Amino acid sequence: MDKNFTSTLAGASILLTTVGLIGKSLGFIREIVFADYFGLNTRYNLYLVGAVLPLTINSIIFYITQNYFIPNYNKLKVEKSGAVKVLTSSIYWLFTAGAAALSLLLYFFSRAIISFYLQNQTPFDIEIALNVFRIFLITIPLNTSSAVLAAYMQAELKFKYPAYSQLFMNAAVIILVMIFAVNAGVYTIPLGYAAGSLFQLAFLLIKSRGSVILNIKELFRNEEKFFTIKTSFIIIIIIESISQMFLFADRYFYNSVDKGGIASLNYAMNIYILPVTIFSLALTTAIFPKLSLLYISSRTEDLQNTIDNFYSINLLLFVPVSVVLFFYGNLIIRILFQRGEFSPSDTLMTFNVLRYYTLSLIFYSTYAVINKLLYSANLVKSLLAITIAGCLIKAVLNFILVGHYRQTGLAVSTTISYLFFFASALAIASFKLKLSNTYFFKELLFSAANTLLSISIANILISSDLIKSPLLNGIIRLVVFSIIYSMNFIISKHNSLNLFQGILGYFRQKEVKAS
Repeated sequence: MDKNFTSTLAGASILLTTVGLIGKSLGFIREIVFADYFGLNTRYNLYLVGAVLPLTINSIIFYITQNYFIPNYNKLKVEKSGAVKVLTSSIYWLFTAGAAALSLLLYFFSRAIISFYLQNQTPFDIEIALNVFRIFLITIPLNTSSAVLAAYMQAELKFKYPAYSQLFMNAAVIILVMIFAVNAGVYTIPLGYAAGSLFQLAFLLIKSRGSVILNIKELFRNEEKFFTIKTSFIIIIIIESISQMFLFADRYFYNSVDKGGIASLNYAMNIYILPVTIFSLALTTAIFPKLSLLYISSRTEDLQNTIDNFYSINLLLFVPVSVVLFFYGNLIIRILFQRGEFSPSDTLMTFNVLRYYTLSLIFYSTYAVINKLLYSANLVKSLLAITIAGCLIKAVLNFILVGHYRQTGLAVSTTISYLFFFASALAIASFKLKLSNTYFFKELLFSAANTLLSISIANILISSDLIKSPLLNGIIRLVVFSIIYSMNFIISKHNSLNLFQGILGYFRQKEVKAS
């Protein structure tokens, strides 16, 4: 087994342990708290409209810093290691200043932006969304500073501090909502995000002390070359801006969906994206610096092995998750959300949306790493073409489907767009980088066969007559399915199990050295 890949996956496992198992658990607890206090009510829908643009901008900036900073940092580190501190510092200050200017600009146009989304709504409703929007603008420069520091640490393979820093965000939101929601309502959510962003930045600044030149005068006195705006940087901004506009586009149809439809899309997407965030994006974050170095070093065979190993683990996890969400998503929604303001009808509406999202889960999770691979190979123009085409598909299908299928139509358009992203990126990686896709389809077939066999056996063993309670019956079936699925992989001695064992061995060595 490739020791470099084992080390990379070990770094990813740090993210899985911290962000995935702790941070994202907190994030899901946050959504459970939202469901309990707000359900699918009107004010929560208004919050979602007010929050979408600032949150989308924060996501765009996060991915821009990763996708531009890490490849350029690694390239400069190889060619001229002494200049990396200046590069990091220059990007830190330029991005932060740009984000502050953007927040100020959005503040002046905030009423026009919210009114565009909430046409034919009462002034009171518009005011709620407007206040949410303006509070969220505070988070943009704070999150931008944190994103640059996190990208620097990831480039240095220091994954734990960015992972820990994300805990502050969700913890602050949960605490403020639980204490003040009764009196302050949905305003507690953006206030919690603002407080969490501030704590997150403070933590990262402390942990990166000495790695960034915080004195601007000292930075300008430095003789090294500062950050310069290149064509590739502009293209990356366009790519990430367009690709993050899916939620932004759906909010436009606030008046075209059923009551609570926007909120149901939000809850369903949170369930859909949870495993992607815990596993695929965590692995991708750790693998990205390695992909960049392998491509720069022209190590094509190692690059192919790295991608194939990712496929092996990713499909092992996401094929069964997709099947479970498609058939048992209502059970999961019921357990997680159905309490307080979240009614059984809300569960049904959210499940109907979730099933259509789930059809793309396997492929979207795989696209996460192919996307990083194309960035590593500097194929940004190809990515731009994919992104524009995919978003046009999304926009056209939104208008076609929303009239008859409402929020379900919006979910279908998202799924079709995600499938397009995957297929196009896979084709580009095959033709331009000469990478084989055979292993992906082989692993997909094996995992799908194992999943269908395991779930069939579980349904036979745990029949509806055996346990009368639908809730308990569903839970036991899922447990039995998980056991059978895992046992099949162990019996077959699948490659992914060897990779996991390599990761555990790596950590044991680290613990011995630390002691």
